[in-house]
Amino acid sequence: MNHTNQRPRLNLLAVGLGLLGMLPLQAYADDNKIEGTWINDVKIVSCISPQTVLAAFSSMTTYLRGGVLIEGGGPGGPSPAVWRSAGHGVWASTGRHTFQGSFRSHFFDSLGRLVRITEVNSNVTLTQGDDPNTAAVEPYYLAGWGTNKITNLDPASGAVLSIVPGCNYATSRPMLLD
Repeated sequence: MNHTNQRPRLNLLAVGLGLLGMLPLQAYADDNKIEGTWINDVKIVSCISPQTVLAAFSSMTTYLRGGVLIEGGGPGGPSPAVWRSAGHGVWASTGRHTFQGSFRSHFFDSLGRLVRITEVNSNVTLTQGDDPNTAAVEPYYLAGWGTNKITNLDPASGAVLSIVPGCNYATSRPMLLD
């Protein structure tokens, strides 16, 4: 048995188990921290007229202890993108019941070439009680406004074709054990 080949596997296993140890059993929030997986209802809105919804979809965000966040489950995006990476980013408390988060996702064409980068920044507030705008019943929820920056790239050269700013509004409910 070649022990040299096993060392990277053991290191990877140790890192994976360490990350799992950082996850709470269910989504949790208090004055200064949010943790666990949250189910998001996202609306891409006009920055000038926020009541004008340009697109709506669901996604999920997992907040890890220490300020790391992972976002995923959103749509692949318009052509030429056919699939997207998870969003990777950071979060921090900005005050009592308020948080800021930022993440970045990469979008790829059918040949696996990077065609778009989306960066999202959001400011949310934790509210105790049920969100009156959803059918789900939850003990608390997050809601807030944010900005998007979409950078469209030439798949062959990687050159920037355009940068499109935008705005969003999202609500998030905790994923809880039954």
